[in-house]
Amino acid sequence: MTHLGRAHVIAACVLGLSCGLGNAAERPNILLIMADDLGAENLGCYGNSVYSTPNLDRMAREGAVIENAFATPVCTPTRAMILTGLHPNRSGFLERLDSPLDRTERRNRLPTHLRTFGHVFQDAGYTTAIAGKWHLGDFQTYPDQPASHGFSEYSLWVQYWDGSRKSRYYAPHIWENGRLRVFGKDVFGPDHYADFLVEVMQRSQQSERPFLCYLPMNLIHGPLVSPPGDQADAQANYPADLGESERVAGQMVHYMDKIVGRLLSKIKDLGIDDKTIVLFTGDNGTAGNLVTRIGDYSLRGGKRTMNEAGTRVPLIARWSGKIPPGRRDAFFSLLDVLPTLASMADIPIIQSIDGMDLSHNLFDRPGNDREYFFMAFEGGCFFVRDKRFRLHEDGRFYDVPVSSVHSRYSMKPVSSKQLYAHQIEDLQRRLKEFKAISKTDTSYHVIPFGTNGDVFKNKQDATQTRRSR
Repeated sequence: MTHLGRAHVIAACVLGLSCGLGNAAERPNILLIMADDLGAENLGCYGNSVYSTPNLDRMAREGAVIENAFATPVCTPTRAMILTGLHPNRSGFLERLDSPLDRTERRNRLPTHLRTFGHVFQDAGYTTAIAGKWHLGDFQTYPDQPASHGFSEYSLWVQYWDGSRKSRYYAPHIWENGRLRVFGKDVFGPDHYADFLVEVMQRSQQSERPFLCYLPMNLIHGPLVSPPGDQADAQANYPADLGESERVAGQMVHYMDKIVGRLLSKIKDLGIDDKTIVLFTGDNGTAGNLVTRIGDYSLRGGKRTMNEAGTRVPLIARWSGKIPPGRRDAFFSLLDVLPTLASMADIPIIQSIDGMDLSHNLFDRPGNDREYFFMAFEGGCFFVRDKRFRLHEDGRFYDVPVSSVHSRYSMKPVSSKQLYAHQIEDLQRRLKEFKAISKTDTSYHVIPFGTNGDVFKNKQDATQTRRSR
């Protein structure tokens, strides 16, 4: 199923049919975790042979592992996409929001009338909370964020305040429930955000209301810093020749995993393990200054590149007793998170979105699958991918089957295109349809970041993102 046209996703209960979950108290809790700058290749359950991720590996053994999950190549577009279920070229968020052209007034923001999963679940009676990284608007300019986006409680890193950039990790500035909080160097931001959501879970459980807790993590985005505590477990599998940057990145990956483990343990302690859907993913590929090892294969991070290393992210789903363990081969875009989670909670979506309900994939049942992954990036960059080929708007064509890490991350263009004329024709037609999608909502304007499309494409081609040994 291509699913390019904008569709209304409407649950059966809206049509007057039977609903399995009659009220909010019967609906499942949701814990959605999205790591920052974490390509799939960083986790042991996706083949990483150096970094230690025992909690996520256990979650993978107990749940569904999506082999072909994709995001955008960079932060803001993915954050807008996962919240709204809209293609980047539909919403207009095609690059980072903190444009050099907007650093004085900071007018860019996610419009409040674009309904998010915060709105959807809040309207269904959920306690909705977000903690971590927002990157969809400045808090001094727009202090209504993210309450106006459907989140009743929030604790978010302040990137800028009074014109200066604030620490991402130690001694963070945090916008929390309508006020600025400034912490000392003894506070590690990621710990605070986890603490915040733990408290929300506890209060929600006591009030017998389901919760939607969204943790868009700061980890593992640079700057590379050693997290608190002993690093012996994080470094247990390090080879002697591992680079210094990769050593610190591995510590951050391991600490990220520890936070996930802490949240999973809290859910069990509260006795709601079988009532809680946990979804873990990443917002884009790994930073380009890091090389990750998958056995004997080395992969340079592809953040901000329109290829596999830039867009492939982990996606692990766990719902004890409901989601059968196993690996899933179907395509999944973070575009699909909103409709999929809403469907699993039996909540109607009344707005038009581009995402698909792919809950059947998680439950390992038959249904309409996503057969193509489409991507748009500022500067007129587009591609379409199926499970064998990727075609770009300028004609670049890659044979990148998902059958192995060596093939899927290949950056060698196909030279004999005539051998695949039928496949190219099909992808060209689908890409043309996708390129026709544009922002038609004139009630808001997104100030572009200033990415030059041709320079961007030429630079990514010149920098080989695949390194094999």
